[in-house]
Amino acid sequence: VLHNYLGDNLRVAAQHIGKINTTTHAGPFIRGIVISSCGSSGRMTESVDRLKRLGYPTVDFLVVPALSRFVENVFVYDMGIWAALEASFGQDKRALNSTPVMLSYAEYREVDDKHNTRERVVNTRLLAYSNFKDARPWGLDIYQCSNHSCRTRAHNMVFHADGKQFYGRKWLQTSMKTMCLKCGEKRKGIPAPTWIHQCDGENLGRVWYNWPLSISQRMEIGITH
Repeated sequence: VLHNYLGDNLRVAAQHIGKINTTTHAGPFIRGIVISSCGSSGRMTESVDRLKRLGYPTVDFLVVPALSRFVENVFVYDMGIWAALEASFGQDKRALNSTPVMLSYAEYREVDDKHNTRERVVNTRLLAYSNFKDARPWGLDIYQCSNHSCRTRAHNMVFHADGKQFYGRKWLQTSMKTMCLKCGEKRKGIPAPTWIHQCDGENLGRVWYNWPLSISQRMEIGITH
């Protein structure tokens, strides 16, 4: 879809708007596209690179109310792009429990007052719901067994909180223990990776991290490729 079906009109319009946004004479203007798709569009590096210039993917009818609130927050209430996502999907446990949401958005910062120019900085984040019971520790359904000869996926593992459980704004400090149903390996006292961030406010269980993950980050959750 990204490669073959986005027409030249959209591409040319996006380029013109992007050029206008590099100066301080007008804007910056908001532009974007919402793509409903399956998981591969957000997981394949090549697709993510394309999405960084376009929008974010999501699936399932459960996300429609949250998606509508997101668009309303941006274009009616003039909220920041990320704040709008946290206030829509981040507040809708049902929607976020059905699918994580990847958001790629650009911010413009003034870099040269003399020539009235702006710098375009692209951020790509994944907003997810942390659910040990449903095998999504810290929102990571791509988690894998740490046993090098096993590497089974999260759906074939059991996750529980380990030791002291924290609540409120400290909930992310709770450690985790795992058991692999395939090889039987058990691990305890696993802290949340430092690159996982909890959402603002009272969004208990909602986390975000930059996307896609780096090689070192993927290795930290058991992925070796």
